[in-house]
Amino acid sequence: MKIKENFRFFLKKAPAVWLCAAGVWLTGCGNQPMWQDTFYTMDTVVTLTLPESDANATRKSLEALSQQLNCYADQGALAALNASGTSQDADLRDVISQTILLEDRFGTGVQLSSGALSRLWGITSEHPRVPTDADRLAALETLGDDRIRLDRSGITLPADMHLDLGAVAKGYALDQTARQWQDAGIAWGILSLRSSVLLYGSKPGGEDFTVQIQDPNGTGILGTVTTPACFLSTSGGYERFFEADGVRYCHILDLTTGRPTETDLTSVTVFTDNGLKSDFLSTLLFLEGSEHLEPHLHAADYQVLAVDAAGKIYCSDGLQFQKAGA
Repeated sequence: MKIKENFRFFLKKAPAVWLCAAGVWLTGCGNQPMWQDTFYTMDTVVTLTLPESDANATRKSLEALSQQLNCYADQGALAALNASGTSQDADLRDVISQTILLEDRFGTGVQLSSGALSRLWGITSEHPRVPTDADRLAALETLGDDRIRLDRSGITLPADMHLDLGAVAKGYALDQTARQWQDAGIAWGILSLRSSVLLYGSKPGGEDFTVQIQDPNGTGILGTVTTPACFLSTSGGYERFFEADGVRYCHILDLTTGRPTETDLTSVTVFTDNGLKSDFLSTLLFLEGSEHLEPHLHAADYQVLAVDAAGKIYCSDGLQFQKAGA
């Protein structure tokens, strides 16, 4: 079996702020002084922008979370939980409880208990592969976030279960960073984990942030979103995938089949007031496809911008989106 991996990482300058997300450029910071850093953690290129601030604390906390929440790490809280089946780690408990609340509201298309299935495919690891049908079906049997036990003593997993926080970890890291910046009295800043971005605070003059959304069907810009401070996450299959025997496999798994999703959507971006929620929802909506988008376009507490393989754009009520060339 011939396997070709494609994990494209890139940085590109935009006016005053560098490209800092998969499919998202940030612009419109004018000539205000900024402190910028670019580094690698949480399995992605991180771009950090702050106004004349020392960002070492942010970098250290992200690196610590990367170790703690990575299901492929040899050490860390999640690795220990998957190995022993129990944990008292506060961050893990917080991530799990928040995600289960979202599942209660939106459904279980995204589940943390997909660790066995994720490892089976290994799409985001160094050695992706196509598993046998028997192995895939066996991994599906281990799913069920309702089987995770949370109580005062901590977290307990069934013996056959392993967790993968990949669908929410970056969003959770944004939430933690926002709290850290608030405690430090930082006025504004931008943190990009490529597919998830924190637009924090109020820039000098009170101007909004400008976000350019990449066209997933090409190399240009789909359009521009003007937004106040928020969290946003983008899900798509056009940048992280692998190919085997001429077939392209997206890194986002459909938990009803145990196979990479075959959604008709090519990109979904969710704007909201919580990082974990934006991360969760962008993945869920991408998996569900365009036929389930309509109710989400009228939600009161988040906004959506999506595009399908035919180039049709779906935009939430009230989202300030300007299509490129319009």
